[in-house]
Amino acid sequence: MASALLLLLALVAPGVAAQSDWYLERGTDRRTPEALDDVPEAVFVLASLLREGDVPGFYDGQFAALKDSFAPLVRIAHDEAMHHTLRVMAVMALQEAADGEQLAEVLTPLLIDPEVEYQVDRLRAERMYNLVPLERLEEADLHLEFAVELSRYARFALAKDGQPEAILARIKVLEQYATRDRAKILDRSIKTFERFDVYLGRMVWFDIGYHYQQFDDYATARQWFEQLTAHLDPDDARMSHYNLACIASLEGRLDEALEQLRMAVAGGFLDVDWMDEDGDLARVRGAPGYQELRAELRGGSDPLPGSETP
Repeated sequence: MASALLLLLALVAPGVAAQSDWYLERGTDRRTPEALDDVPEAVFVLASLLREGDVPGFYDGQFAALKDSFAPLVRIAHDEAMHHTLRVMAVMALQEAADGEQLAEVLTPLLIDPEVEYQVDRLRAERMYNLVPLERLEEADLHLEFAVELSRYARFALAKDGQPEAILARIKVLEQYATRDRAKILDRSIKTFERFDVYLGRMVWFDIGYHYQQFDDYATARQWFEQLTAHLDPDDARMSHYNLACIASLEGRLDEALEQLRMAVAGGFLDVDWMDEDGDLARVRGAPGYQELRAELRGGSDPLPGSETP
């Protein structure tokens, strides 16, 4: 599943969360700052799951190693001094360590009004589109964006547990903005980065499908993704093609999954490492044709471990 996690590590202002940067150290270096002598072991498990400092997706079983770490995960998720990336991961992992009322009790306090979430996401999109100079980013803005990120993934975790109310509230807000600009969003003659309103609208439209996908409403998620793939060129809809591949793989339609992956690659998708890791693509990775596709991305080398070289 494609990532919706737009991490802000590169934007951290001097001094913000500085004491916890060490959590992202990789390899065998496990230094512990003297000021932090009570570090949950779960921190190191989470750090071991990072890919170059990023969490690229959210799929079932991703955090199975932490299914017995409920209390430490709650502590990490609610610790404002903890590195933001690990707080997000803890929120995601809690879905596999708890369920029902217990999960709702620890995640509900992290939720923010969905309209506020949208407005903060819009401001972030303006900065990514270079409409707002990075120099204008205040520390308070950064912390609000972190809070919105946590809220988003709390909604995902609750939805994956069969509690979709929080995510449906966010979807309702997103749908209001997406359907209002439907004609522009689905206008093939407008490239995504030519106009900010189109860029934002397509991001919101994709997010709606992605949100439905989080609680396995694949039929509705597919409808939103397919509107983008049907109306736009592959380079403007590559992540929708990728997520359609994920859905097809989960539902056992492997030929369709491969075709959607090919369309994603044709549109510019290049992350073969994530293709090889994404739990949603587990079935299609064993299908004829997958190795040829990844070899094309790899330049004909580096076959998937455990498979035959094509």
